[in-house]
Amino acid sequence: MDLNSAWARIQNHPRIKDAGMVLFHLGLVRRFNLEGRTVAALECRVDHDRAEAVRQELLQKPGIVEIFVWLNSGRLEPGEPIMVAAVAGETRDKVFPVLQELIERLKKEASVKREETRPDH
Repeated sequence: MDLNSAWARIQNHPRIKDAGMVLFHLGLVRRFNLEGRTVAALECRVDHDRAEAVRQELLQKPGIVEIFVWLNSGRLEPGEPIMVAAVAGETRDKVFPVLQELIERLKKEASVKREETRPDH
């Protein structure tokens, strides 16, 4: 999945002309974790049903036209995408908070990650 594919899906939504903004998020596997250790890989498991339930819930927020979600799973290496998310809506004051809530909820409710680190020298 890439941003162009996500944009193509959003762009074809029947209500896209109601949107004044589309905000994208592309989450990647980092080379170093938050503690500064080298990341060898990230093992991701996804609950796609829960991700869809979150998407459907947030679609009901005022001013939101469409939400796109793609979550990667399996063994991912640094630089590989973990998540592509996009929110289309009427105005930025409606879109920004929904994208932030979407990302946080998908991370907490619809995915489990296990980090493999390398011994640091």
